[in-house]
Amino acid sequence: MGALEEFLRKHPVFTLGELKEALGGGRSVKTLYNLLQHHKRAGHIVQVDGVYCVVPPSLQGESFVPDRFLVASKLRPDAVLSHHTALEFWGLANQIFATTYYTSARYRRPLTYQGIRYVCLLLPKSLKGKPFLSTVLSEKEGVPLRVATKERALVECLDRPDLCGGFEEVVRCLSSFPYVDEGELWAYLEARGKVVLFAKVGWVLETFKEQLFISDELLSKLRRRIPSSPVAIDRSFRGRKRFVRSWNIVVPISWKTSLEGGC
Repeated sequence: MGALEEFLRKHPVFTLGELKEALGGGRSVKTLYNLLQHHKRAGHIVQVDGVYCVVPPSLQGESFVPDRFLVASKLRPDAVLSHHTALEFWGLANQIFATTYYTSARYRRPLTYQGIRYVCLLLPKSLKGKPFLSTVLSEKEGVPLRVATKERALVECLDRPDLCGGFEEVVRCLSSFPYVDEGELWAYLEARGKVVLFAKVGWVLETFKEQLFISDELLSKLRRRIPSSPVAIDRSFRGRKRFVRSWNIVVPISWKTSLEGGC
């Protein structure tokens, strides 16, 4: 077995840069690229933008859909599976989406392959210098990949429910949580420093207090960081709303109904 074949056997998903680092030696990038194109024509690998995916021998000649988590993890060197995608990875999502989200400090245009859409979300400015805060270096099929913790993913989803199937889906996902790591949650909220997020998270977790064993101490800390004046948590919403005095936020009535029925 040649060096390239051995590499393909051990690396189900990789980039040209990783191949160069492993097998470069005296070979140029062009030479390695041409070798990959040969294997691509032979049906041994498929290419998703700059990511190469090895087709298992049993599926060669058939329609092959690469693992979307692995593909997304290679689209940027600092890629973190985030938002609803992270909850899917941890088995906490209520639904499985055709869109895969990953966060990076550098934007990359969305792309679609085999019906899966890969969307890059820019790392919040408040996390500059600490892009891997509240993430876990996990592994799939022997490939390391970085994933947001369930606590970070929850905050991301509450910050952008439009990227997560809506608020009702976020509540259903939270219903699947076995517990919440309060230290992890607080560290990420502190780093984000977004006042309305303290209120959003506090409002939601207060409802799940008994189910998720949320401490009074955490709720008190969150309440001390809420907005000083009422804030609408979804300013684009034009329907009926309700003021939640204890958290100083104005929420869509449909959100309140979903929350009360989801725990």
